[in-house]
Amino acid sequence: MDQSRGDGDLSVWCGIGENSTMEQDRDAMDGDVQALVADPGDQDAIKAAILLGNGSRSTLGHMPFAAYYAAAAEGCLLLAWSGARVVGYALFGLARSRVRLSHLCVDKAFRGRGIARLLIEHIRTDHADRLGIQARCRHDYDLGDMWIKLGFTQVSEGPGRSKKGLPVVNWWLDHEHPNLFTSEPTTTLVSAAIDLNILRDFADSTRAGADEAAALRADHLSDQLELVRTAALDAEINEMQSSLRGACTSQAHQLRRVHDPSHGRRAAEIEHQLRQDAQRADAGYPRSSQDSRDLQHVAQAAAAGLNVLITRDQQLARLHSASAQRFGLRILRPVDVIIHLDELVRAEAYRPAMVLNTSYSERLLGSGQETQAEPLADVANGERPQQFLRRLRGLGAARHERVGLHDGDGRMVAIYGLVAGKHTLEAPLLRVLNNTVSDTLARQLVFRLRVRAQSAGLPILRITDPHVSQHARLAAIGDGFRAADNGDLYTFVLARAGLAAIVEHDAVVAARQADLAEPASLRSSMPTLVAAALERAWWPAKILDSDLANYLIPIQQRFSADLLGTPDTLVPRNDALGLAIEHVYYNSSSGLRMTPPARLLWYMSEGGRGVVHRASVIACSQLETVAIGGPVELHSRFQHLGVWRKETVEAASKDGRVQALRFTHTEIFARPISRQRFLELSIAHGSLGQPPRGPRQIPTALFEALYNEGRSV
Repeated sequence: MDQSRGDGDLSVWCGIGENSTMEQDRDAMDGDVQALVADPGDQDAIKAAILLGNGSRSTLGHMPFAAYYAAAAEGCLLLAWSGARVVGYALFGLARSRVRLSHLCVDKAFRGRGIARLLIEHIRTDHADRLGIQARCRHDYDLGDMWIKLGFTQVSEGPGRSKKGLPVVNWWLDHEHPNLFTSEPTTTLVSAAIDLNILRDFADSTRAGADEAAALRADHLSDQLELVRTAALDAEINEMQSSLRGACTSQAHQLRRVHDPSHGRRAAEIEHQLRQDAQRADAGYPRSSQDSRDLQHVAQAAAAGLNVLITRDQQLARLHSASAQRFGLRILRPVDVIIHLDELVRAEAYRPAMVLNTSYSERLLGSGQETQAEPLADVANGERPQQFLRRLRGLGAARHERVGLHDGDGRMVAIYGLVAGKHTLEAPLLRVLNNTVSDTLARQLVFRLRVRAQSAGLPILRITDPHVSQHARLAAIGDGFRAADNGDLYTFVLARAGLAAIVEHDAVVAARQADLAEPASLRSSMPTLVAAALERAWWPAKILDSDLANYLIPIQQRFSADLLGTPDTLVPRNDALGLAIEHVYYNSSSGLRMTPPARLLWYMSEGGRGVVHRASVIACSQLETVAIGGPVELHSRFQHLGVWRKETVEAASKDGRVQALRFTHTEIFARPISRQRFLELSIAHGSLGQPPRGPRQIPTALFEALYNEGRSV
């Protein structure tokens, strides 16, 4: 950790220099400098970038060396060369539909020559299909003029992680695609527990290896990574006898305390299972009080609903990693957390409620039942419980829907109200209880509201609750909602599969009817990422003259029932899969390599358990990512989103590799397309006249015919 600033903060982003005039003085770029993506095998070049970064740590913060090599392997380390010398670099990540800039650094001897602009423009060109570039920078570094000169604009500001909480600015460089999306990133946190060795690293930066942990506290991670503590950590601090105890106590005080919602029952169950698993390898385990503490760390983190425990203790990781993954918890080193943070953000966002072992039910709120919802009042932001109850009773008196979501113990964990207008479905009430599964519930509810608007034929969905839960607000923003002039959130729900001009026309008409701002013009041949973001924001719209690919995926009925939720069977569906809106389908890596994002059509084969259904095309989904790796590793990452057991995934692998297709926003067809009709349409559109034996890419014309027929009533 760089302590030269005296505030213990790890600030980020730009190694340009506080006093550099950079682009203000000269826009022209020296002709002998060029930007090239780093070759992962060029160790000397990567080391040169590391040296440059270390030279500007006062404003860049610390970045583990492994992160440079990982970025190079993914094509996300851009180097500026002057002859044979590396004179600058940009280190970035490709997070969802945007570029997340981590480091922008220029050699002091070469500042003021436009190198930063060269690097940024190269990223813009290479990743023009992304919506834009996001960066974060401490305000007190006085680099605002530089970011503005590079074309960035300020979109938000929040406290950083310095002791003084000095503000950090979110900067955004838009790629000027159709202005349909909010440019401010969603604030989705990965909550990760730390053990005592990480806390010691924070308290004493001179410890061997402490710099790896220091990178976890960089300001540019503050909107993604929340470090938390468990009771096990507090207990270990209490037992410390060294002079470091006071410093550790001070560091721990800054971390939010998490707990087991079952008041210790779930943690005890997990700890018992972890102990049994460890004793298969070592019959005498635990052999020390430290071993017992390790068990408690892992069990309490899993029971609290976390999916990450950060440690540098190799023995802890070796003994418990495999067992912990069965409970949705990954035990990682600090550098692995940083490298895989975007993946972890998504895993946290879509983590189902499986850790609670409960089933959920949705039902209308009857007269006199309003007090059940009282815990959902937004007391923290000034809403009094009586105000909330009056709002609820007013909706009931007007005969509007009030729907509560209850957990297995009968407790109401979410509620929403609906008012159907002439052109708009309004949600004047949308609340989610703050607990370990709030993000999952919020995303599920927002999607259910979309489905309700679609079913009602209403092209605008509007959230008008002045006290909408923060989880629900973030879920809506992440799903493409925009803010109206009065602060309401709204989105289009366009039941149209057609050319960009036709979809645009529908959106303009809907906006005028609802007195909303008209969307920007669309254009044909939109890049895949832009088209996919638009189809998600305006779901279930399909832009057929975009570059999105279409795939037909075969699925057995027994897996379709659990994974897609159709057809209904005599065996209940898994609760965890039912709550999530994102799922994973495994496939052999030897078959077709699909390119995400894309559209998926699901062809269900005949046969199943209980009731046998005919083969048919049954649903459409959005393919978000495709991961290729070992079957055990992929199953451990995605087991909460898929239906296959580890043995089934292993059997599907080829040469030790398997594909995991991660998809979302599944639309079940009102009218499944029979096998015979599918074959007729396939032949009519020049495709194979036979059912798919594996994933198959199909032409857009066939997709359009199948999709429109499947969703027609």
